[in-house]
Amino acid sequence: MDEKTGNTNFIWLTLALIGMLLTGAFTRELPDALTLQILEFSSVILMLVSLGSLSKNRGWLIRLATIIGIMLMVVLGKRVFGFQYFEYFYLSLLLLFFMSAAWLVGRGVLLTGSVDLNKIVGSVALYLLLGLIWAIFYTVLLEFSPEAIKGMEAGHWTDNLSIMTYFSFVTLATLGYGDISPVTPVAQTLVILEAVTGMFYMAVVVASLIGGLKRGGSPLDSSH
Repeated sequence: MDEKTGNTNFIWLTLALIGMLLTGAFTRELPDALTLQILEFSSVILMLVSLGSLSKNRGWLIRLATIIGIMLMVVLGKRVFGFQYFEYFYLSLLLLFFMSAAWLVGRGVLLTGSVDLNKIVGSVALYLLLGLIWAIFYTVLLEFSPEAIKGMEAGHWTDNLSIMTYFSFVTLATLGYGDISPVTPVAQTLVILEAVTGMFYMAVVVASLIGGLKRGGSPLDSSH
């Protein structure tokens, strides 16, 4: 892949992440068994789509494709053999993929190069990745400590993941609606860290965009 193509493809990752958010919202209205099936396979498909944005580095592409392959085997193995602790394998692999993608996107869009449309889209993708990473942290926490978050009834992990995604982005944006709040010290610490990350991220993005504009980049020019 040439450099120009590699610099204009964060749209696939962003669309895949939006698709994951919409899928999570849609499946909340369905029975748990059907929700799990849709969540399992849609996440694998959407992650495969996102590889179009992360394939510039061949080494990382192989790593990410390996993660997706393992996740697919875990999903199929669960359906065939009934893996115990499936949710922990699934969430761990999803977390590993999100963190790897966040590292690659962050390295490509923050404080580097001039401003172009792809860099702005990549900044959005990175913000979505951060929210989803913390959503997984909260979901895993609820598996071990159902009383850690006040304002919701901890249930099946798929429902928890959807609600914690909402809570995560509210926290990341420091909105603080108050409908859901942390109770235990671990939950409170995670919330503090995410809120600080959200504030710091906005400062870094603004600095990056201003720095890119000073170097002569145009937000609508993707040819730089």
